[in-house]
Amino acid sequence: MVDDLRADPYLPYILVLALVLAGFWFWHRVPNFATRDERWRVIDPFETLGFVVADPGLDSLREGVDYWRTYGATMYLYGAVALPAVAYLFVTGRLDLATATTDAWSGGLWTHWLELPGWLWTVTVLAARLTTVAFAVGCVYLAYRIGTVMDGRRAGRLAALLLSLTWGFLVVAHEVGEDIPSLFFLLCVVYAALRYVETGAANWFYAGSLAGGTAMAFKLTAAVAIPLLGAAVLLRARRPETTRASALARPRLLLAGGACGAVAVFVGYPGVLLNGPDVLLDRIARGAGSKGSLHGYVNAPSWWWLLRGSAHAAGLPLFLALLASVPLGLLRAREPSLAGAGAALALVGVAVYRLVYSVWSYIRPHHLLPALVLLSLVLAVVLADWLERRPAVARPVVAVLLVTTALYAGVGVLGYASQPRDEATDWLAAHVDGNDTVETYVTDPQEAPVPHGVTVSHPGDRTTTVDGVRVRPSRTDWMRAMPERCPAFIVLNAHESLQYLAPDDYSRRAALLADPEREAYVQALLSGNYSYEVAARFGSQPRFLRADRRPSVWRAVVTAGVVPRSVQYGDSQDLGTDQYTVVLRRTGRCRPGDAPPSE
Repeated sequence: MVDDLRADPYLPYILVLALVLAGFWFWHRVPNFATRDERWRVIDPFETLGFVVADPGLDSLREGVDYWRTYGATMYLYGAVALPAVAYLFVTGRLDLATATTDAWSGGLWTHWLELPGWLWTVTVLAARLTTVAFAVGCVYLAYRIGTVMDGRRAGRLAALLLSLTWGFLVVAHEVGEDIPSLFFLLCVVYAALRYVETGAANWFYAGSLAGGTAMAFKLTAAVAIPLLGAAVLLRARRPETTRASALARPRLLLAGGACGAVAVFVGYPGVLLNGPDVLLDRIARGAGSKGSLHGYVNAPSWWWLLRGSAHAAGLPLFLALLASVPLGLLRAREPSLAGAGAALALVGVAVYRLVYSVWSYIRPHHLLPALVLLSLVLAVVLADWLERRPAVARPVVAVLLVTTALYAGVGVLGYASQPRDEATDWLAAHVDGNDTVETYVTDPQEAPVPHGVTVSHPGDRTTTVDGVRVRPSRTDWMRAMPERCPAFIVLNAHESLQYLAPDDYSRRAALLADPEREAYVQALLSGNYSYEVAARFGSQPRFLRADRRPSVWRAVVTAGVVPRSVQYGDSQDLGTDQYTVVLRRTGRCRPGDAPPSE
């Protein structure tokens, strides 16, 4: 890396650009979580700690590692990041707080988040996000290295710049998760495979196998590393300095490489290491099954998800350029050069991902990221060649592509500084008094724009005692009994609370959440039928609140490609109208005899 920095005066600026874009406003939502996945990655180590604290022993460690959805190598990575927080709990004698997460679905998420100091979550989440940012910058450098090996430093600079400006890449760089670390090691696979094609050295193949196993330990879809390394063996056979027989007849290389990858996966999954390979098989089966379900989102064919997700992740100009690079890359892949080999490797990876996506019912932008990054490597080589052969034509076209892509990504990144959910949290922090209660109707604190440290009334804590007997009313009954609790503020969000107002045919999720009683309750709140008024609104209203129908499939694709902060669906970051928030403030007595609201 030092040699590259010295040899290429533009590389430091590209890496700084990547650092600035990936790290801009990285403290958004803290001490809360950016996504559900981020919450699980941060809490996973605390869950395991909770089981061990409750009942010290190896069996408890196994149970803690297997609890809910502990993912592979993220457990190691973010467990190491969480060590300062664990040390604090140990020194202060509060390790027992970690046991709250061992019963996550009975209020544990709220209890754990609220009982631990806010600064503790802030430090832990920020440290984990900075770790992700570091991996993101590493990905940009690897893209530079791959492009340079393929077709010189101009191609390397373009590959690094395109990745730095890819909005989907910057989104996942702003959260704690497995996508960026997995992409880092997948790019290591591509680089090692390319060097193996160039040199035929077994060490490069073994390094690629280890990197591939590590990438899979972070994210199973990185199994594309296997066909990539297989393609590298075939591509090596067409190099002029070797023969097909000597390049292909290397059983020891294949067996040893496979063993390296298998060991990396085995060790990379704590559950596999502690409980055997059945854990991994169950994980594969569950992942394959879950991707076959819409989970309440838009009922559209996989090609629509593919086009919309790609347009949203790249921006429309870059997306179109990536599509154009496919046939040009196929022509280049026929050459026995390293550029041809790199293009062939990238297109093999894209083809495998496309086959995988074809059986999924929905595809989010972060799922598409590895395929888009591989295509950007091909595009970088195509553009570099074009700049060399026809600079007068290529320069303005490349400039327009980079500027429009930068504008799209820049608008998206700047949005982190003014997110509706953060603005709602700040508003409440400024208006809530010490004795006020804030009520929300979401189970997960990640979805609630609620300041840390306030008294929160939430569905996970609806168990009450009646005549000495503990009872747990239904969620609907608990919501309608709000006047008995008489909170000072009520927070409604578009992702769930306000979804009750959406027509049943608006989306599959709206149909699943349909509940006439809850709809009537939320409508009554907004209409002022209770002693509450709308104190503040944050963000843009969802279409269902404006009585707008969903756009046509093609309009949705185009819109996602020109509006970076469009809805992502699923457990990705809530962007666009998904962050719409309504805050209601009590204006009078909930019941006769209640204290009036504080001024």
